[in-house]
Amino acid sequence: MLPSQFGFTTVLAAATVVFAVDIAGASGTIDEAGSAGTHLVEAQQSGATQQEISALLDQYTQALLKKDVAALDRMWADDLTFINLRGELLTKQNRLANIKSGATAFKSIRQSDKRIRTYGEVAVATVQVALEAQYSGQEGSGDYRVTTVWARPKGTWQMVAVHMTRVVK
Repeated sequence: MLPSQFGFTTVLAAATVVFAVDIAGASGTIDEAGSAGTHLVEAQQSGATQQEISALLDQYTQALLKKDVAALDRMWADDLTFINLRGELLTKQNRLANIKSGATAFKSIRQSDKRIRTYGEVAVATVQVALEAQYSGQEGSGDYRVTTVWARPKGTWQMVAVHMTRVVK
């Protein structure tokens, strides 16, 4: 089964399993087969992937600010799952319609505390954002933690899930 055939739950479950395996092997020790070189290559690939996802997050921010529907359409997987700040579940089609109509619009997006973890063909990013925005026609300005899950369903990184949570001060 190709990654493009996986639903969000499967990708998230795979990320969880890979996360557990990654933690188990994260001690930095050489296994009995002496695979220190393998771990070094994996670390280098992970670093390159983290940089790629970080750049994609910056492009995503610019696409939202500029209402660049074509860029967002490319970045979002067809089966995108988006949980907005009110806990509403939206699809890629819902999000694109909201951007096109102006129901979702951004005046500013400031990122901080960006953290990216990679698990093979899956990456999870958490970012704190300060927004001046509206979502689905309702006020949405404030500080949030946003988690995005990225996968390579078509050979390039695409966002498959987003979840926003308001930061209470």
